[in-house]
Amino acid sequence: MTPEQKFFFDLKGWILLPAVLSPSDIVKMKAEVYDGAQRGYEGALQELLDHPVIVGILNEILAEPSFFSKNCYGFRCESSVTMVRQPGWDMSKDDGAGPVATSIPHVVIPPQHANVMGYQAKGGKVFSGLTRVVWELEEVRSGQGATSFLDGSHKAHFNYGGPDPYRPNISESPWEENIRIAMNDYSCPAGSVVIFTESLIHATNAWTNPDNPRCAVFNCYNSLWAQWHRLNLEHQIIENMPVKRRSLFRGTWEMGKSYGKANNSYSIDNRSL
Repeated sequence: MTPEQKFFFDLKGWILLPAVLSPSDIVKMKAEVYDGAQRGYEGALQELLDHPVIVGILNEILAEPSFFSKNCYGFRCESSVTMVRQPGWDMSKDDGAGPVATSIPHVVIPPQHANVMGYQAKGGKVFSGLTRVVWELEEVRSGQGATSFLDGSHKAHFNYGGPDPYRPNISESPWEENIRIAMNDYSCPAGSVVIFTESLIHATNAWTNPDNPRCAVFNCYNSLWAQWHRLNLEHQIIENMPVKRRSLFRGTWEMGKSYGKANNSYSIDNRSL
């Protein structure tokens, strides 16, 4: 992670890396999504799980140097889901991702509450908790349906105005309109990637780009110590992956190095469920 990337990720809670996939990769991966792939664990899409562009960043914000190894990653993958939204898609059309719920600006947990999924930055080190990586396989234009963010809200020390301070969205907040107005999104060419902490207030938006659908892959990552999503991924799918990629799905624990056994590899007896 470059110093500039670290600065803006800590400042805003998200960064955009434009046009990192090759044209041939975009064609292959987009075809799989349009052909019905609902998650990114197989085919060409699985290459996004540990794409070299994101590995260093995820190591920076989810792990410590002692976790890094040539044989395993210092973080885990928790979920993967694809998305196709045709021009004109709006919040009344459920595409399986719960658009009504995700259209309300929300977080994994209100950032003013301490939680293992939350965002921390201390001693020059970022720990992002639950982290989302979004691969945009079609062009995205600002104001026409990209995921939107309330910059800096991942470090909020005060509740966002709703009646329930533990509610993970801004519904019923008297400030809801102003919060929505303050949110930002992005433009990017096909093959770009957006990385954001799930402690950042973010929202789904109607896809109004008339020229192409939204075609995206949403992968989620966490530390070796915590798990938010239930993976429910078949053992054989993971077994068919390269050895190092399998380590993204190993069990959720890290104590053991001092006892002569480190959590470095995946097996049917050591996997996240």
